[in-house]
Amino acid sequence: MLDSEKPIDPKDEKKLKTRGVGSGQDYEPFIKVHELSSTGESYRIRGRNTTRVHHLLSRIEYSAFLVFDRYHLTYDIKEQFPLSIADTLSICSRLGIQHPQIRNKLKVVTTDLVVELRDKRSIAIAVKHASDLDNVRTVEKLQIEKLYWEELGYNWKLFTDKDIPAIVKENLEWLHAANWNSHDLYEELSLEDISIVISRLSGSDKKLATVCAAMDDQYECTAGFHIGVIRNAAAANLIDVPLDIVFRNWRAKDVTITDDLNSIKAGLSDVS
Repeated sequence: MLDSEKPIDPKDEKKLKTRGVGSGQDYEPFIKVHELSSTGESYRIRGRNTTRVHHLLSRIEYSAFLVFDRYHLTYDIKEQFPLSIADTLSICSRLGIQHPQIRNKLKVVTTDLVVELRDKRSIAIAVKHASDLDNVRTVEKLQIEKLYWEELGYNWKLFTDKDIPAIVKENLEWLHAANWNSHDLYEELSLEDISIVISRLSGSDKKLATVCAAMDDQYECTAGFHIGVIRNAAAANLIDVPLDIVFRNWRAKDVTITDDLNSIKAGLSDVS
């Protein structure tokens, strides 16, 4: 039976009715974190451009999201974006490869991140570990995505763990750890609490860790409280930090409130 004659997976067909449409706050990803059967890492994080919760299915996807969500030209990011079945069937036919399927039922091909940019050609991004590129079938699926987006006039990019500069990677790993080791105390912090902590930094040129330790003493907090607030707020995408400077060398003045923080309605408890 030709791929074009096979049915779409019923679960995918149902999701196509409501997901992968709209933009900004109204967009709903085709795949959500809670639907994964995998025990691997996944993240729910509030975007600074969309102010909605984004569903990211791996650590490297989370890293790519943080990089692009902080890019000054980005105004929207759509994760787990579904590609038209009719188009992907046509592309597979032209490439001479089998369309993704399970038990003779067609699966919807998705792109990890679609980044919409101001005054610039938008980008569709496939996120993979470099080691995955040794798999022939993985490369075939990437070819489907590449041709699909290029025919729509988008730039298509492959983002791997090798594309992250060492300093940025170290910072992101530090933020990853905050997500997994966060104390309940930080999950109860409000946006107002975070704003107060940032205001206490007073734009000091001293190292962030030094200033935070001094504030712990001044306000009689548990040692590490203030730096913990900064770390968790940065991991939740609520404040700006210089990812191109290793976190140990951040200055107090380097930490600032995200411009549109006031439009974000939920705090750190939305990150899981």
